[in-house]
Amino acid sequence: MEEKPGPPIGNGSELFSLPAGPATLCFDKNEFMKKTFSVDEFLHENRNAGSLEIIRDDLGLYLKVLRSAMIELINQDYADFVDLSANLIGLDQQIDAIEGPLKKLRDEVDQVKGALEGSMSEIASCLEQKKLLRAYKKSLQSLARAQASLSKLEGMLLLSERKEPFDATLLERAALESIQLQFNSKFCHSFLDDGKRQLAQELWSELLDRLKSYFLRSLNEPEPKELERCLRIYCTLDECRTAEEVFRGEIVAPFMNRVISETSLQNSPQGLTGIYNQILDFVSMHMKQLCQLTKRNGKVKGYSFIVNSFWAEVERRMETNMSSIFAPGNPDAFYQKYKCTLEFLERIEQIIDDADDVAQFKAHAQYRSFQLRWNLPVYFQIRFQEIGAELEASCNDSAAAQRQLAKSISASQFNVAQFSVALTAISRCWQDGVFLPQLFHRFLKLTLQILARLSVWCGEVSRSAPKQEQEGGSEDGTERIRFMVALYSDLRNIELKIPSIVNLVAEKSPTGTSRTELETIIGESGTIFGDRRSQLQRLIVQELITASIPQLRQVSDIPRLYRKTNRDVPSRCCSYVEQVLAPTDTFRKNYDSMIGDEAMRDFLTGVYNHVTVQYYQMIDEVLTSVQKTEESLRRLKNLRDRSGTAAASSTATTNNTDRVATSDDDKIRLQLQVDVMHYVRFVEDQAKISRQDVNQLPQLIQLVEDAIKGRLTSEQTQ
Repeated sequence: MEEKPGPPIGNGSELFSLPAGPATLCFDKNEFMKKTFSVDEFLHENRNAGSLEIIRDDLGLYLKVLRSAMIELINQDYADFVDLSANLIGLDQQIDAIEGPLKKLRDEVDQVKGALEGSMSEIASCLEQKKLLRAYKKSLQSLARAQASLSKLEGMLLLSERKEPFDATLLERAALESIQLQFNSKFCHSFLDDGKRQLAQELWSELLDRLKSYFLRSLNEPEPKELERCLRIYCTLDECRTAEEVFRGEIVAPFMNRVISETSLQNSPQGLTGIYNQILDFVSMHMKQLCQLTKRNGKVKGYSFIVNSFWAEVERRMETNMSSIFAPGNPDAFYQKYKCTLEFLERIEQIIDDADDVAQFKAHAQYRSFQLRWNLPVYFQIRFQEIGAELEASCNDSAAAQRQLAKSISASQFNVAQFSVALTAISRCWQDGVFLPQLFHRFLKLTLQILARLSVWCGEVSRSAPKQEQEGGSEDGTERIRFMVALYSDLRNIELKIPSIVNLVAEKSPTGTSRTELETIIGESGTIFGDRRSQLQRLIVQELITASIPQLRQVSDIPRLYRKTNRDVPSRCCSYVEQVLAPTDTFRKNYDSMIGDEAMRDFLTGVYNHVTVQYYQMIDEVLTSVQKTEESLRRLKNLRDRSGTAAASSTATTNNTDRVATSDDDKIRLQLQVDVMHYVRFVEDQAKISRQDVNQLPQLIQLVEDAIKGRLTSEQTQ
C-alpha cells in the first residue's frame, strides 16, 4: 500500500510536492526538504526505526520512486524543455553585440562626470574668494563707520560738557551713536588698533558718567518726564542694571546706612517695627516716580528698582549692621521680630503689586539668604523644650498621678493632671505668639508626639496598676479602681477632644492642606486612646473579679451548715452572695453616672461572665458531693435491710437517721437555689443585664432547678 503525496514544501512561489512512496518506509520523506538537513542527524533520529540495512533498502526504494517521478515530470513538460533550449541558441552572440556600446557609453559618462566635478570645484573656489572679499569690504566699511562714530561721539561729549544747561537731546544722540559704534566694532574688531579700542572704552565710560549725572538730576525733578527720558536712554544702551546700581549706591545706600544699625534699633521707640516703617517710608519718598514708570504696565520696561536696588541694599545692611534681630535665644522676642519681618516683606510685595515680579522677588538670591538667616529650627527646638518639659515632668512622676487625683472625679472634665497638661501643651503649640506658619509641619508633629506621649504614659500606668495588688488591702484596691476609672473617663474625654484639635490645626494650616488628611492623621491618636481605654476596662474588670471570686469559696461550706444541724428550710440567701455582689454593686453606685449606662453594662457583664462560670463550677461540685453522699447512705440502708430484721428500736433509729439526712440534703439544694436566684435577680434588676447575656447563667439556673426536680422525682419513685 502506497502512502499519499506529502504537503508542498518550499519558500515563496516555489513549492515542491514530494512523490508518494511505500507506506513501509522507516523514515519521513519530508525530512529531505528541510534547509537544515544533515545526514548525521537523519541517521541519529532514525536509529531506532531499523537497522542500517533496512534504512539502506528503504532509501534505495525511495530513490527509485524519485527517478520514476523525475522521468514522468520530464515526459509531461518535454515540449517546454525543447522550447527553452531553442530559445537559448545564439544568446551569447547577442550579449557580445551589446557589450561594446555599453562600455563606450560608460566611458563617456565618466568623462562628463569628471568635467562637471572640475567645474564645480572651480566655481566653489571662486565663490569662497568672493565671500572673503565681501566680508573684507564689509569690515572696511564698518571700520570707516566706526571711525566716524568715534569722532562724532567724541565731539558730542565735548559739546555736552561745555553746553549749559544740560542738553538731554545731545545725550540721546550720543547714546545712539555709541550703539552704532558698538555695532560696527563687531565687524571690524580685527582692524581696530589698541588706541582706537582704548578711546572707545573711555568714551563709553564718559557717556555713562554723563548719563549718571543726568539720572541723579532727573530724580529730583518734580515731573517724571526727564526721569522717563533718562531711563529710556539706559534701556537703549542695555544698561538697566547699571541704572539700578547707580540708584542703589547713590540714593539707597546712604539712607539705609543711617536707618539700619544697632544704634537705630535701640533708640527706636517702636523697635524693629519703627525701623521697618522708616525703610518703607523711603519708597514713598524717593521711589514713587520710579515705581510708577517701571511697573509692568508702566511706560518703561526692563527695570526692577525695588528688588535690585532697594531690597538688595536693605537686606545687605540688615545682615551686617543689625544681625542681632536674627538671634533665636529669646523665643518670644524672636517671634515678635520674625512676625514683624513677615509683615514687612508682605508690604514690599504689595508695593511690587505684580505676581510675576513678586515671584522674581522671592526667587532673588538675597531674599533666600535673608530667610535662611532666621534660624527657625532653633526657635522650634526651644519651643519644643518649653512645651514638652512640663508634660514630660508630669509623666515621669507617675507615682504622684494617683495622689494628685481630684477628690471628686467627674465625667465632664479631666481628673488626671497629665491629660490637662497635655491638652494645654497642644493648645500652646497653635496659639499666637508661639505658632509660625513656616513651622506648621513641625508643630503638627509635636502635637502628635504629645498625644503619643500621653498614650504611652497611660500604657505604663495601666501596666503598673496590677502590681500594687499585693502591696495593700481592700482600701488600696478601692483607690486603684478609682484611679483607673478616672483614667478611663479621661481617655474617653480626650477622644472627644480629637475633633476640636483637628479644628484647631485646620485653622492654622497653610492653604491647600487637606482637612481629610488632618482628620486621618490626628484620628489615629484617637484610635490609640480607644485601645488604651479597652485595656483599662479589662484591668478594671479583672480587679472586680479578683475582689469577688474569693467569696465564692463559701459555697462549699453550705453542706456543713445543714447536715445534722436541724436548721429550718432556707428562705433567704447566704451572706456570701451579698459579699460576691458587693464589689460590683459598689462600683456601679459610685461610677455609674460617670461611666454611663452602656459602658457600665459592659464592665459588669465582663465581671459576671467570669464569676458566673466559677459559681457554676462550685455549685456543680457541691451538688455532685451531695448526690454522692445520698447514694452512699442509700447503699448503706440497703445493706442493713438485707442483713435481716433487727430490733424495732434499732430500725426506728435508722429510719429517723435516714429521714434527717435526706431532709438536710434537700435543704442544701434549696439553699443553693435561693442563692442562685438572688444572684440572678441582682444581675437582672440592679445591673440591668439580661440573663442570656451572661455566660452560663441560664445553665446555672437550670442546674439548681434540675437538682430540686431530680430529688422530688427520686422520692416519688421510692
